[in-house]
This record gives sequence, C-alpha cells and structure tokens, in this order.
Amino acid sequence: MAFFSFSTSPLTRLIPGSRSKATGAKRRLSSTIASIERSPGIIALDGPFTHDHVSVRGIRLHLAEAGSPTKPLVLLIHGAFGGWYDYREVIGPLADAGFHVAAIDLRGYGMSDKPPTGYDLRHAAGELSSVIAALGHDDALLVGSDTGASIAWAIASMYPERVRGLISLGAIHPLDMRRAIRRKPHLHVSDLSRLAPFRLPSFLHNLFHFGITSEARREIVNNTSSSYQRSNAFTETVLLRKKALSIDHTITPIIRTNRYLVGSIPSKTVSAPVWLLRTNTRRWEHLANTARTRTTGPFTTIAIPGGYELPYLENPSEFAATIAEFARTTF
Repeated sequence: MAFFSFSTSPLTRLIPGSRSKATGAKRRLSSTIASIERSPGIIALDGPFTHDHVSVRGIRLHLAEAGSPTKPLVLLIHGAFGGWYDYREVIGPLADAGFHVAAIDLRGYGMSDKPPTGYDLRHAAGELSSVIAALGHDDALLVGSDTGASIAWAIASMYPERVRGLISLGAIHPLDMRRAIRRKPHLHVSDLSRLAPFRLPSFLHNLFHFGITSEARREIVNNTSSSYQRSNAFTETVLLRKKALSIDHTITPIIRTNRYLVGSIPSKTVSAPVWLLRTNTRRWEHLANTARTRTTGPFTTIAIPGGYELPYLENPSEFAATIAEFARTTF
C-alpha cells in the first residue's frame, strides 16, 4: 500500500544526494505504513459500544462493551481464528435487550496484551473468571465459539460460581472433545486435520502465517451458507481476520489457542444450564451425546435458522435474540 509516488524529476537528478533522500523518505513512509498495518488499532472498530481494557492477573485484556453495568452480564468469547469483532453485530442488540455485554480479546489477540507465555486453558479460564469480577459482576452468561467455547466449558467446570449459564458453539468440554475424537475418529476427520499442524514444535510457528490465514478463512467458509459467502458481510469479516492476523506477535498465541479444543483441565461436571448449538450431522449428534454426560443441570441442543455454526456472523439478530431468550431463563 502506498499513498504517495516519489518520481525522480530532472531537478532532483541535478541536486547531489537528492535521489537517496527521496528513496530514504519513501522507505520511511513504507515502514510507517507497515507498522500501522501491524498495530492492534486496525481492529478498533466504531459501533454501539466502547473500547476498554481490564487488568486481571497481571495482564491487560481488551473488550468492547455496551449496556448498563447494573444489568446482567453476557460475556462473548471468540474462537482461535477470530477476535472481539466477530460479535460486533451482536453487542448492540443484546445491550438494547437489557444486558451488560462484553466481547473480549483473549490473551495474545487483537488489542489485548501478548506475553510470550501463559497460553493454556487454566490461564484462560482464570483470566476470564477474573474479568467477570473486574466488570463488577458476581457471575455471567458465557457465550463461546470454537476454542472460546472450550474456555467457557473450562470456566463453568472450574469456577461454577461465576457462571449463570453457557451457550456453546463449535466445541464441547475439551476432555469430552478429546474422548469423542478418540472413540469415533471417522466422524472427526475435520477436527483431526485441523489440530495436526498445531501440534508441531514451537520453532516452526512462524512458517504457518499463510496457513493460518487460509485456515481462518476456511473456518468461515465451512460453517456458513453459500449465500452468506456472496455477501459484503462475508468479505468484511474475512478482511478483518486477515488484518487481525497481521498484528505483531499474534501467530504463536493463535497456534497455542487452537490446542484448547482438546486441552487438559480437571475433569469436573458442569452444573450451569447449557445450550449447545448443533447441526444435523452425525458428528454433532455424537458431540451432543458426549457433552450431555458432563452436565448435571439443564442441557438443551438448539439450532438457529439460517445460522449454520457461526450465527453471530450469518444471522446476528436471531443469534442475539436466542442469547436474550436463554439469559432471561437464567438470571
């Protein structure tokens, strides 16, 4: 990307050193532009929300927030290839429905801190349980997609007092996900092919930038309708993910966060009510049956019309209405 053209005029050629000065200025401008394009600020979108940071357990996490802090909290947790912006069309409607809403950037993502270590489920669950308290609440309704759902299940099992309810999309409790894949691998070929590259040694991480960008796009393509993929919303979301992946120091967090799908945490039950989004496939029938054994409270499988597995992207108004419906039964 370039905003200026540095041509070499006859006058420039007559002035000693002028060509090198022009070339140096061009390089400095290009470097500045590249730095801006790798800055977390490129995903600081405007909307019916405010951007803020909370400090918990020695780390600053960014969130997009809306609604009154006196209202029940809905915490939106993104997946391994996304960010807070995945929920940008859901935040406003939920706030209008009477909830305090926060869409988080996980450790290592977007506008949150990016330390070199601490990328495991225990850290993630502990940090987000502390976010609930930092926002002035005793508990929250958790909405998690992909590895965000893995984290939500971990919080619900490790910090049950913090969870009023759980809506899970794209994943189940990590120990159950691992068990399901091991028992019926033929139903989970897509899961196995996705997880395999992210089990490689850390020194290979930087080789995967292009592959991660492709995987981030593929997740949307595989889990949305063809009509959505022809829309401006699809193009915008793919571009946002590409921008977010270009932010400095994000590749290692993304690779390690992918491992949360089958991460290790204590094997505890979940007492909070659970709504599990599912599609009519044998894979999801198997996952739903496996997830049900983890819960001691109400467990319901749901489908959102026209939403496939990423309804917050494809049908955000219906998804927000579903969250509000569930929240009213839990608060």
